[in-house]
Amino acid sequence: MTSGWKYGKITKEKLMTLEEPGKALLFDADKGLVEDITRKFDIAAVAASLQGKDEKAAYKALDEMGSDLMKSVIELADGKYLDRTGEMVEKVYKQTGISFPHRLGRYVELSIFGLRPIDRWNIIRATPSELVLQVSGCSMFKALGEAGIKGLPCKGFCFTSFETAAVKTGDRINIDMPKSMPQNSLCEFHISVKSRG
Repeated sequence: MTSGWKYGKITKEKLMTLEEPGKALLFDADKGLVEDITRKFDIAAVAASLQGKDEKAAYKALDEMGSDLMKSVIELADGKYLDRTGEMVEKVYKQTGISFPHRLGRYVELSIFGLRPIDRWNIIRATPSELVLQVSGCSMFKALGEAGIKGLPCKGFCFTSFETAAVKTGDRINIDMPKSMPQNSLCEFHISVKSRG
């Protein structure tokens, strides 16, 4: 009998079995997460509060909001709205010791989905060394533009939210943004693991 595994042998201790066979399990994010996050963080109200401020002041305010948002997402995603995906990501991390990109990516996706449920985003690449994320149709960028706020102060919002998630997961990361609104019609984030040493 062959196992079909090319590089390793299956060991009985590593096999996962269903805890409750036949029980339906929720893998999707709970819509309550979206309701709780959008109730707490109102993009339109934040954009309106930034009217008349320069890009530096807007960047600072959005930087703080990014941190606060991610802390709320982490608390809700690991508590009240813990789903099967979250359970499995943590279980695999405990078994393998590999945190990046799955743990960080989960929080990043939940923060986008939680605050901006109609935005479009795509994970372009997810490897143990790099996570590449594209965000288009960004309601944050749109709300800031409608409020007359120039530039890209929301960059601080995204960067800080990613960094806050990395603190939670223990990943040391670098973030680059080779594409941004409006020039490229999307923002592209390259999140990579810093080398040790």
